[in-house]
Amino acid sequence: MNGEDNCINIDCLKLVNSNFQKFLDIHSTNYHIELKKSLEEIGLFFDLDRIYIYYFSKDPTFMKIECQWNRKEVRPKREFNEEEVVYALPWLIRKIKNSNDVVINDINEIPDEAISEIETFSKEGVKSFLIIPLKSENKLIGFIGYESLLKSTIWKEDQIRVLGDISKAFSHTKARIEKEKAYEKDINGQSILLNNSESQIWALSNVTSYATANEAHAKFFGKTKSDLEYQDLYDIFDIDTANKLSKSNWELFRKGEPAEKELEIKNFKGENRLLKIKSRPQRDDTGNIQYLICTANDITEQRLAEKELYKAKEQAEAANTAKSRFLANMSHEIRTPMNGIFGFLELMQATNLSLEQKEFIREAKSASEILLHIINDILDFSKIEARKLTMEKIKFNLRNSIEDAVSLLAPKAAEKNLELYTMINPNVPEEVIGDPSRLRQVLNNLISNAVKFTSKGEISIKVDCLKEENKIAFLNFEVKDTGIGIRKEHINTIFKSFSQADASTTRKYGGTGLGLAISSELVKMMGGKIQVESIVGEGSTFKFNVKLNIVKGASVQKFDFEKLRGMNVLVVDDNDNNRKIVGSYLQETGLMVFEAKNAATAITTIISKANTKNKINIAIIDYQMKDMSAYELATTLKTIPFAKDVKLVLLTSVNQKGETKSAKEHGFSCYLGKPVKRDDLLNCIAMVLGLKKEDEEECEVVTKHIVREVKDELKPKILLVEDNAMNRKIVINILKLHDMTCDVAVDGSEALKAVSEKDYDVVFMDCQMPVMDGYECTSKIRILEGDKKHTTIIAMTANAMEGDSEKCIEAGMDAYISKPINFDIMFKMIESNTKKSEIVPDYNKIIDNNIDYFVQITGLEKADAREILEEYTRCLPDLLADINRAIDDKDFDKLAGVTHELKGSSGTLRIMSIHELAIKLEAAAFKHEGDECGRIFAEIKALFC
Repeated sequence: MNGEDNCINIDCLKLVNSNFQKFLDIHSTNYHIELKKSLEEIGLFFDLDRIYIYYFSKDPTFMKIECQWNRKEVRPKREFNEEEVVYALPWLIRKIKNSNDVVINDINEIPDEAISEIETFSKEGVKSFLIIPLKSENKLIGFIGYESLLKSTIWKEDQIRVLGDISKAFSHTKARIEKEKAYEKDINGQSILLNNSESQIWALSNVTSYATANEAHAKFFGKTKSDLEYQDLYDIFDIDTANKLSKSNWELFRKGEPAEKELEIKNFKGENRLLKIKSRPQRDDTGNIQYLICTANDITEQRLAEKELYKAKEQAEAANTAKSRFLANMSHEIRTPMNGIFGFLELMQATNLSLEQKEFIREAKSASEILLHIINDILDFSKIEARKLTMEKIKFNLRNSIEDAVSLLAPKAAEKNLELYTMINPNVPEEVIGDPSRLRQVLNNLISNAVKFTSKGEISIKVDCLKEENKIAFLNFEVKDTGIGIRKEHINTIFKSFSQADASTTRKYGGTGLGLAISSELVKMMGGKIQVESIVGEGSTFKFNVKLNIVKGASVQKFDFEKLRGMNVLVVDDNDNNRKIVGSYLQETGLMVFEAKNAATAITTIISKANTKNKINIAIIDYQMKDMSAYELATTLKTIPFAKDVKLVLLTSVNQKGETKSAKEHGFSCYLGKPVKRDDLLNCIAMVLGLKKEDEEECEVVTKHIVREVKDELKPKILLVEDNAMNRKIVINILKLHDMTCDVAVDGSEALKAVSEKDYDVVFMDCQMPVMDGYECTSKIRILEGDKKHTTIIAMTANAMEGDSEKCIEAGMDAYISKPINFDIMFKMIESNTKKSEIVPDYNKIIDNNIDYFVQITGLEKADAREILEEYTRCLPDLLADINRAIDDKDFDKLAGVTHELKGSSGTLRIMSIHELAIKLEAAAFKHEGDECGRIFAEIKALFC
């Protein structure tokens, strides 16, 4: 029968209907067999040669034949069902994607643009073809092709419509089967996950009834899933297990929200197991709990492991405590003899020695300092390793901390004739919050290394503030030297523990290899990182950054340099960087700054500007220059009429005793050490130009010696509390070298007795002593003194572990100095604490000078008169303090009031010397004469001395 002539007859309709019926509910197992039968039936019915169905893959750029049919005498479309590239037939695919049937009655009808299609169909011998898109839910999923190879076919509309309808049956069936497979895969996957999960999973329909459960939950009780599903607890388990489970379920249902609990229950072996249960309610449309979904994990072993871990943690902490004790004892035992070594070397250095002996002493001190540095490094590294190192958060002056760190290494740099300078940019904040000692430690490590590995040239320290954000300063530090440098292959290892650049470095320069490792950890703890750039033979640049909180409202003390507009400063130094730094600090004041790189240029500059508005008023002169020394230049300037009035400031890195006298003799007003500190420079300029008066704490020539000597006239009262005879001998003799003496106590009980009997400016207290230790002694002294007085007590101990300084402060001590003793620090402490009690008013003098006149006027007995005057002198300190504060605050109303009180009381008691001065002071207060008030009050205070 010819399909073309009969496509609208009853047989055609039967063909369409049978295909729809067949594929309406066909199972996936029979799908491919029935599909191929249908294609054969269609091909024979419509007298076609080949039919094929393509479906697009998950990756839509590929497609694959699902099924094909062909006559026996015709080759199949594809020998193998493999994925093919979609755009091998670009024209055809575009047509299909536009939802168009592609009808070709003759191969020559294919447009010329379809180059690939013409080639493909011609090669296969196709005469005519019909391509119909296959869709599912309006989405293109593939296409079906009908082809004639033996003869051309004229495709009629009715024929195309029928074949399109049949194609719909194929696409719908394909989509349904794919969905069924996906659903089955999903169900099977969930079932696999549920039943193979190690976690127990179950659902409860009520407190005592299961809805379902997975294999893990059933297996825990020695049951199967079917034993549990839709069963009551009391029908499944023994009464104890059922009761325990129902009680637990009740608690979870009652919460009505996601919950978690632990339940100990027996498994099928009778073993007590601990389950961690999590539950989540599933509600129906009305909000009632339909199911309670539960999951559980057996955490029995986990709890046992946690107990073991806690036990191990306790043991580790005990071991760590023992280690800390050992380190503390080791530190104490090493530092005590080290203190002796340092002390006796210091004493020997002060005796008459030959040059050779002095050299021996110098080498011994150097070796001792290295040993102490190693000890400190090992202790710090131990604290870092044990995570016991903590950072302080205190307010400090950042500039001072940086400059102090640099100054500490200045003498060593000077010994090697190295230029050492510091450049702190103006944008760096003055007051910050952080750990100043740890910041100085990092800087000291880097600068010390720079000095060690540099034989000539210079070392620069630069500090900049990269940005400020939310009151946090992001600071960048740079330490640059012109030393030996580091090889590239060693750069990544130098920040590791016990690591140095190479073995030869260790032998030549020494060290533990811990300094940079410790610095790296400290920088990390300050929120930054450290890195290095280096060229062998040219030098290294270490950079690190830290984050520090900025103190609100902190400001630099500034002098009124505005008054000195028109004043000019000349900076004379052969080092470009030093001139630049000094110049930058002075430019902040508004002074005009000129530079000279040698003495000759300086002389020319001073002479050439003598009669101009740029006349030089101050010359800051470097001590050592190539063409002339500072002293030679100063001597030369004295002979020049134009230069006689120029104020001279000496700038030097060579600090020696007696330098003050030499500088003054050569006409220098100030003497500053390098590297220059900004505040010292500004103080010096302010003093030289008359903006700042020289007070009691400053000499005419400002000196910056490494060892600052306490003024002889202060005669401080010192108590040394020390049980170690060697340490006592050292301190006594060091004090003796500076014309000082001290009382001695060998334990806390002796110290307590001494303080109760005599007033001391400062007490140096050892912490570990027999009979009574330093902590207990200090506590008892504080109780003894109460609010009446406060003696300065400074811990002097070999303990240097974390918490030792805090322990001293908690005991009531005022400060802390570790052994071996840094005598520079000790003398600064003596000086600062002695000044507080330098002028002690002698009120007995007032009584003795006035009692006879008071007795004569009043007729009182001398004993009664003394009692009255003593009562008066007890009120005097507070009254004089109020007057002093009022003068300082320029509060003239308050000054007049308290002076009137002094005038009245002194007049009543006939103390005329005070009374007459009080009358003058009150009058000056009414007139707001500040200077006059200060002068008169000084006369009043002199009456008590």
